[in-house]
Amino acid sequence: MFRFGVAKTASQAFSRPLNAIRMSSVATASHKSPLSILKFNSAATNLYAVFRLHNMPYLVTKGDRVVLPFKLKGAEVGDQLRLSDIITVGSPEYTYNDKKGLPKEWVDLRANVVEITKEPYYEVYRKKQRCRRRKTFPVQPYQTILMINELKLT
Repeated sequence: MFRFGVAKTASQAFSRPLNAIRMSSVATASHKSPLSILKFNSAATNLYAVFRLHNMPYLVTKGDRVVLPFKLKGAEVGDQLRLSDIITVGSPEYTYNDKKGLPKEWVDLRANVVEITKEPYYEVYRKKQRCRRRKTFPVQPYQTILMINELKLT
């Protein structure tokens, strides 16, 4: 069985995963941040990011519309938001991931509040055990729709 870092034959010595090779070359280069390899990459125009909002991840690119299943407090239509809890930034060739979140100075992700609406009306039935009675609750939750305006590496 082959384990990373331990090779049994000469052919297995060069069969490391491609991501491991790329990240090792990033670590040896003298750049300010690990994201600088994305800046100099020709495919840096195809950037994507994963940000968290209320601990739910959303994968976005520039120009995407994000439908949040809740109403943001204090946000009105036309407000510009700076999303700072970014977990992952990448392009089709390179990806940088940090579960704790990337520093705010590395990535600039901005979104506009396009619309605050309600979902279509529906009813939820609740019934207690050993009781025939059903309670009906009308439900019409809010939605907030964001448009991603800017995604760039700083």
